[in-house]
Amino acid sequence: MLFDAHADILTDMLEQKRIDNKNSFKSRHLDYYKKAGITHSIFVNFTDPSTKNKTEFKEIFENAFIELKENSDVFNICLNYKDLISPSNKIGVIIGMEGIMQLEDVNHLQELYDKGVRHAGLTWNEVNKYAAGLSSTTEGLTQPGKDILKRMEDLGMIIDLAHANPRTFKEVFENTTQPLIVSHGNTKALCNHIRNYTDEQLRMIKDRNGVIGICGIAPFISDKEEQQNVTYMAAHIDYVAKLIGVDHVGIGFDVCYYLNENATQNGVEGFQNIGEANNLFTELQKLGYSDSDIEKIKYKNFFRVFKEVLK
Repeated sequence: MLFDAHADILTDMLEQKRIDNKNSFKSRHLDYYKKAGITHSIFVNFTDPSTKNKTEFKEIFENAFIELKENSDVFNICLNYKDLISPSNKIGVIIGMEGIMQLEDVNHLQELYDKGVRHAGLTWNEVNKYAAGLSSTTEGLTQPGKDILKRMEDLGMIIDLAHANPRTFKEVFENTTQPLIVSHGNTKALCNHIRNYTDEQLRMIKDRNGVIGICGIAPFISDKEEQQNVTYMAAHIDYVAKLIGVDHVGIGFDVCYYLNENATQNGVEGFQNIGEANNLFTELQKLGYSDSDIEKIKYKNFFRVFKEVLK
């Protein structure tokens, strides 16, 4: 099995529907997913915080619920851990939110949970009424944000720290008890990008029995173009495994070039599309990782978290 902790598929579904390409996953992504052997993923609603369309967040979800149901031959919506581990030849989908700027309140969260949403990050870089993302260096978690976190824990939802600024990151830990994840991000030690994580933050993830999903975004891998490749992506996994243990690192590919008009590849040598995912595991084999450790990285570590969190 192979679990990808972050994909912007729900947003792509709506963008494609707007140009009359309905049920676009089959024509745009399915062959790549089959080639990679991806069996499960978190599909997120990414709504650009700067959008002028006040209904876009709602539209993405409304369309996604329809398309996922219409393509039930391809997708298995996972609401709990049992759904994740049930044998299936379909892609197990956890429905999530990459930022909740457009979320009205805890009652709105409950409504989305009832429709199948099981994951959320509080921000996509922006400062909103719940938390501060990486666009701020001073603000953090708000009282409404604490209320959302409490409801998420009560419901059994996956809490995602990706895009949170350092203060929000720390305050989410202070206001929760369950394992936490970073669905997609890399290490500051190897690439000092704002979206990457310090050794201290990685140790916090370990202490909470969480997981970080290493991603395939070129500038998160390295600020040197010659190192923006699958080999250096594997080096990030190796760094995390050596620092906090192989039980706390997974995959969150974040391959999203397809959201950009006319873009046809990912910009990472050896990982230009999701279909090339197995090149990463070949690199881990070269680094001496055993089959059992690679299985942990591919899915078992995230599944351990979900077994505890999802109800």
